[in-house]
Amino acid sequence: MALIVMKRSMSETVRGGIPDIENAKDFYDAIAAKYKESEKAETGNLMNALISMKFDGVGSVREYIMKGTEIAAKLKDLKIPIEEAMLVHIVLNSLPPQYSQLLTTYNTQKDKWSLNELISICVQEEDRIKKGKGIAVNLVSKPKTQYKPKKYNFKPNSASTSKVVQGSQNFKSNKNTSLKCFFCRKPGHVKKDCRGFKDWLIKKALGGLTLLLQFT
Repeated sequence: MALIVMKRSMSETVRGGIPDIENAKDFYDAIAAKYKESEKAETGNLMNALISMKFDGVGSVREYIMKGTEIAAKLKDLKIPIEEAMLVHIVLNSLPPQYSQLLTTYNTQKDKWSLNELISICVQEEDRIKKGKGIAVNLVSKPKTQYKPKKYNFKPNSASTSKVVQGSQNFKSNKNTSLKCFFCRKPGHVKKDCRGFKDWLIKKALGGLTLLLQFT
């Protein structure tokens, strides 16, 4: 009678995973063994989840630590208690490199942190990291403006050009009128450009050549 009551109180899925036993006590022991195997599998899954925890920045660090404490509580119900100091160490080692200073500080201190202290410290560090990222974004989005000198395109007009040309011509004419040849004493040129001076040099050279021929 007890065996019939036990089988009727179970779902068909669970009942199908248990061997067909006629004795109520043996049937109960089979159920206990089946659930014991399930506890072992669940324990292994929870341990793997706790050891492989990694904070990827999704959500807050407070929620991440609370997730670890929830896994530790489930393991405690399965008679595998996780010490608080061990859980603190696991969480610190699972944080990204931005939180590495916390692990260094924890390892150098003599006192151990509680979970509440860990949450408070990590939340403060999270706020500091977020503020630092905000400053970096502002610096990147607002670079310093570089001074660029203005370029002026000067295009002289025809009137100014003609004035410059006329001025240079007047200067040349004034310069020529102020010149005076020391050979012919006429204005407008210098001695080296004097036609009379050049003719005189030629005659002088021919006279010297004639004199040389007479002596030879």
